[in-house]
Formats: sequence, structure tokens, C-alpha cells
Amino acid sequence: MNIFFPQNIFSKLIAENLPAQMKKDVVFLPSSLLTSELKKHDDAVGLIPTTDIIKHDKLFVSKSFGISFESSLCNSYIYYSSSESNVKEVTLAGDVSSIEVILCKILFQEMYGIDVETKISTDETKIKNQNLVMAGDKNFTLEKYSSGISFAEEIEDTFSIPFVNYIFAAQDKKFISVLNEHLQGISSSIYDRAEEMNFGTELSDKTKNYIKENISSLIMDLSEQDLDGINQIIRLPYYYGVINDIVEINYV
Repeated sequence: MNIFFPQNIFSKLIAENLPAQMKKDVVFLPSSLLTSELKKHDDAVGLIPTTDIIKHDKLFVSKSFGISFESSLCNSYIYYSSSESNVKEVTLAGDVSSIEVILCKILFQEMYGIDVETKISTDETKIKNQNLVMAGDKNFTLEKYSSGISFAEEIEDTFSIPFVNYIFAAQDKKFISVLNEHLQGISSSIYDRAEEMNFGTELSDKTKNYIKENISSLIMDLSEQDLDGINQIIRLPYYYGVINDIVEINYV
């Protein structure tokens, strides 16, 4: 069974705590490629951006495990270069996926009543002095997080829902059932690993300590509240006229 994971600190924590026979099957990919790769394999599971399910609603989704964030620790941060209420353009950078692309415009429209223009940048030299949403490990390797605002906090404060960033999905539901079985109890193992500051990525001591101190913001065991968060996240584009139909999720 292939297991496709995004290339970030949080998914690496999960991967390192999988059983040995599963760990060897893990493949790390940019978040934007996860679902397209998953669709090529009938015998695979992918930890995909939540909003990818909007265009791929035939996939089966785990109702037990994923990656949800609450409070300051998150995979994406917002950085303002000007007054928050005067934002007209936002640059998306880093490991950008559909969730940043879709929710960024909706979030700014709800917070400030502004229809912001968004663009994706792959050139780090051109993102200085811009309003920015940075996704992925560069928030931590570049130590930018300390000057940013957690995307999860803004989603929670604005819509009163958990920010479920990634969900486990598969074309065949039996592979979700297998995954659910093997991930039982994984949270405590990951929190222990965080306590040892073993994140599988080169980070400064300051950043390691920050992640360690805020690791409780990382939620992998999904609750009913998180499932409601998933449902609301994929409905937001409908409520804001981005998509025409409400998607129903095939939970396992």
C-alpha cells in the first residue's frame, strides 16, 4: 500500500511513528500533487489537503485521523506588510495547496470585507514587503512564524470551526480501514517525539522549543468537532459562490 504524505514537519512526525512495514511505503510529495498522485493508485492512501475533496468527492475519507490545528501552531501563517484592513493583494508561497488558494480569499472577505487578489509565488526573493500566506516548513526553517498569525487561529476566530488542514483519503475504503487500525494511539507517540524535539527537519533550537511547547495544538485524532470542521470547510466555497454544489463526504 502506497502512502502519500505532504512534505512538512507534521506529516513527518506521523510517518516516523508508523509501523515499520508501513513506513517503507511512505512517499513525500508537494501538497498540490498529493491527490493527483493518489488518483493514479487503487491501493494507496493519501494525506491530502481538505479542500481537494471538493473536486474528488468519490474518494473515501477517514473519520478518525487527519491533521487539524488549533491555536498558534499551524502549517500556514499570514504575514502583513501593511495595515490589515487595507490589504488588496495576498501572495501565496511555500507548499501551497487548494486549501490556501480557496480559503484565503474567503477569509479576507469575511474578516475585512475585502475581495483580495491572490497570486502564487515560487521565488522567495520576490515576497519581501508583501502581504503573504506562507504554507509549509519554510515558516519554521526561515523562522518567520514568530512574526506571523496562525491561519488556524484566524479560521477559528472568524468561522468558529477547527482548521482541519489535511485528511486521509483513498479510492478503496478498505485501505482507510487498514490505516485507521494502524494509527490507533499514534498521538501519544508523536507528542513523546516532540518532547524529544525530534522533528526530522533541520531547525534552530528556538524553533524546536516553539513547536515542542505548542505541540498540543496539533490534533491527529479527529473528534466530532473536527468532522464538523471538515464539513464546514468544504461548504464555505459554496456559501461564497465559488462552487455550485455542496459535496457529501464518504467517511470510513
